[in-house]
Amino acid sequence: MSGQHGTYAIDKDALVHFALRLIREPSPSGREGKVADLVAAEMARLGLEVERDGLGNVTGTLDAGPGPCVLLDAHMDTVGVTDRNAWSHSPEGELVGGRIYGRGAMDMKGPLAATIHGVAALKGTLPRGKVVVSATVAEELVEGPATERVAERVGPDFAVICEATSLRVARGQRGRAEVRVEVFGRPTHSSRPDLGINAAQAMVDVVRALREVPIPRHELLGEGILVLTDVISRPYPALSVVPDYCVATFDRRTLPGETEQDILAPIREAVGRALAGTGAAGEVSTAEDDFECYTGARVRAPNFAPAWYFEDDAEVVNRALEGVRRAGLREQTTHYAFCTNGSGTAGRRGIPTVGFGPGDEELAHRVDEHIEVSQLIAGARGYAAIVECLIDGEARG
Repeated sequence: MSGQHGTYAIDKDALVHFALRLIREPSPSGREGKVADLVAAEMARLGLEVERDGLGNVTGTLDAGPGPCVLLDAHMDTVGVTDRNAWSHSPEGELVGGRIYGRGAMDMKGPLAATIHGVAALKGTLPRGKVVVSATVAEELVEGPATERVAERVGPDFAVICEATSLRVARGQRGRAEVRVEVFGRPTHSSRPDLGINAAQAMVDVVRALREVPIPRHELLGEGILVLTDVISRPYPALSVVPDYCVATFDRRTLPGETEQDILAPIREAVGRALAGTGAAGEVSTAEDDFECYTGARVRAPNFAPAWYFEDDAEVVNRALEGVRRAGLREQTTHYAFCTNGSGTAGRRGIPTVGFGPGDEELAHRVDEHIEVSQLIAGARGYAAIVECLIDGEARG
């Protein structure tokens, strides 16, 4: 039963069992097929209408007739485990002392399981509108495109990103741009560097110059940092050869309203200054993601994920907070420190979006990743209550 007092028929044992089943099935990006099958079967068992699109996204829908549509998004893929021996408990999923351990426990198979069970608890009680749970692919590779594919089809009025927030309501995040800086030189024997143009050496000047690029700051989300993540030169190994090519990759965290041009223009200007008089040429661009989904579909997309942010008085924030209160949880707001599929719903498509999920976001991608069972159950209640308030509730205040 659901209603004003926040009571929802959540089968706690079934939820925990399902979360463990998801964790035990490996699902690196591009290989989510077996987890997708588990998700589709559980959605169908709980009475949701199941569909799967060409990318392999699985959706479960409750349709109560005319009214707002709410999309809840959780991704199926996880990062890998580099050293199993460093884990205190099995990365394939283990229930110990009220915690579920394992890769994906909070990022984000636990929240995915809670989302499905929370929405299913509304079956037969939703007064109007439509709820779509989306289990999406490849978020760990690129944030947004897979969820946008679902949003294009279902046309949501509101979106909830189900990444961990410790049961708080997230109202924004920085975005992410992967920036490629290429330097082109001229090869020569390293005993005669005067006859060539050393691209790797020129890149040193570029990296120094980029440390001085002004970085904007948002009052809540923080600084739009520019971080060097890798440098590769050609040829490698360069045996007695001056490198004729060097490429560096930078992670630039984007802020609300920033476009690709806003990001690239000052970097291009700094690169031009650094290379002036060296004879080397430089190019600056946004990296492109190119990957194959488990269905065989090919995805190519610029690695530019916009930031998004909603004020305290935004309707979507207030209604989500009312849902949190209805579920018996503390009404707190936060923001994501990392990038999410909200870059697609809010950043590119302008859909009113919040984040909400069980689990501590600081455990993402770490050894002994885990989620508290109590948070998992509370998260399921929270999803149900937030949906009710987004569809038919009154905003706070």
